[in-house]
Amino acid sequence: MRLNAEKRMGPNLFSVLLLFALMLVIPSTAYACTGVYVGSDVSEDGTIILGKSNDYPDVWPNFVTVVKHVDNQPGRTMPINDDDSVCAEIPAETYHYTATPWMDGVRSSAGLEKDATVCANECGVSMLMSVTAFTNQAALTADPLIENELTERTAVDLVICQSATAREAVDVLAGIMDTFGSSECNIALIADQNEAWYFEMYTGHQYAAVKLPSDKVCVFGNEFTLEYLSDYESSVVSADLENLAKENGFAQYGPDGELNLFETYSGTPMRTSYSHMRTWIGHQLLAPSQYGADYDEDADYPLCFDPDHDVSLQEVMELLRNRYEGTEYNPDETGRTDMRVIGTDTALSVHIVQIYPDLPAEMSCVTWESTAPALYGVFIPVSNASTRVSDAYSRNQPASEYGTFDTADYPWYAIKALNTLCVEQDSWKIYGVPVRQYWHQAETDMISGMRIVLQNAEQAGDPTAAEAYITDYCCTMQEQAFADAGKLLNDVMWYKAKNSNTLKNGRNPETHQILDELTVIPPLEITLDGSFYQTVPALLEKG
Repeated sequence: MRLNAEKRMGPNLFSVLLLFALMLVIPSTAYACTGVYVGSDVSEDGTIILGKSNDYPDVWPNFVTVVKHVDNQPGRTMPINDDDSVCAEIPAETYHYTATPWMDGVRSSAGLEKDATVCANECGVSMLMSVTAFTNQAALTADPLIENELTERTAVDLVICQSATAREAVDVLAGIMDTFGSSECNIALIADQNEAWYFEMYTGHQYAAVKLPSDKVCVFGNEFTLEYLSDYESSVVSADLENLAKENGFAQYGPDGELNLFETYSGTPMRTSYSHMRTWIGHQLLAPSQYGADYDEDADYPLCFDPDHDVSLQEVMELLRNRYEGTEYNPDETGRTDMRVIGTDTALSVHIVQIYPDLPAEMSCVTWESTAPALYGVFIPVSNASTRVSDAYSRNQPASEYGTFDTADYPWYAIKALNTLCVEQDSWKIYGVPVRQYWHQAETDMISGMRIVLQNAEQAGDPTAAEAYITDYCCTMQEQAFADAGKLLNDVMWYKAKNSNTLKNGRNPETHQILDELTVIPPLEITLDGSFYQTVPALLEKG
């Protein structure tokens, strides 16, 4: 049955060792991710925005796909765990949805499930998962994680394929945990056109989900932040959430006698700057009047907070690229190697879902997808109305080709290579900044174009024509972005090779005497014509 419903310790050796011990125990890939939520009342255009980076240091490429609606096919199952040894039955009818799974080579090499990561279905329901968080040992001892059960790599499309509303998706995810249990401690974001939910998965069977306020924003690193259920309009929690903690002596209560979920299931000793700094910078970027420029490792940054201004989609894109610019913690300016930034070249992919409350459900979700790192990559649009994805972005590298770094055929490899070249300490200013500026303008134009395309499609009168119109626009933008990624990669490699020299000092042009000052290489000049991204197809005639 599902129910609706002290100041932190300083850093110490125990908490650090415990954190890394848990990282070894929990078989999760998304160990340095950041989640974002923007409510419709505080977004610039009235949309609901969910965002998440998917970070792990390996070469694990993904692609984008469309899963078709299925009618009246009972008896089907989908995997719960990575090796397909445990499966759950799914309904006879399942919904059309978009997803971003790993390529076959990754799955066969790493022995993992496909990891849909982010999905948006025809009902306007979307879900992002795989922000790993850390539960304390007392809770894990009382209710251990269940080996070979639910993982972040199986949950998202399993939930979204069968959920017509966000609340139903919450119930489906909760039901899976009740029945099978979880192998991981995780955080999920789920939304539809009417509401958004935040879901914390603590132990094998304990969880808590809350309906997020439409006038708030959230930014969180790899840490649980939910405290009191009474702060939220609606909640869904596991049946034994409080009793388990109370009976095993680890329940922590607030001044009013209400269970403090954070202190009970995670707690300040589990908090580290590795994750907490990313939570801080999100608060500081969106609400600088409330959260100062200085990071406070002892601060309790709340899950939900008021932004200083309405937040745009592009602001979320840049937040997911943030490297603590303008602070003493920026690794690019300081050369520090001990900072875990949000925008990193180790991101496997980065996703943003934008949900329009005022459009037909079947065209209400746009996934802005960055295969490979978004830092020096580009977000391309994929609508939940899309019937296909461009040849490039839908291409799935077969297992037999795993280990071939193919930048000519796969966007993931081209953008990963671009990030690798641009992120280096002596490269980010010369190559990275111009590349990032180019993509920023391309995204500006695509965001504007996508909005017009959706408005046009709504007026088309013919659903089939509307689907084709939206699909063609998304595919055209995807192909152009891949073509540009290849050209940018070529230009960066050419310019980098031209200026490569272990002799960093300048020389007197007449005598070639070595000078004390270093050679100054001017930034790469981007010569691509990005005006194509301003192209919007003509308005469809009504049927």
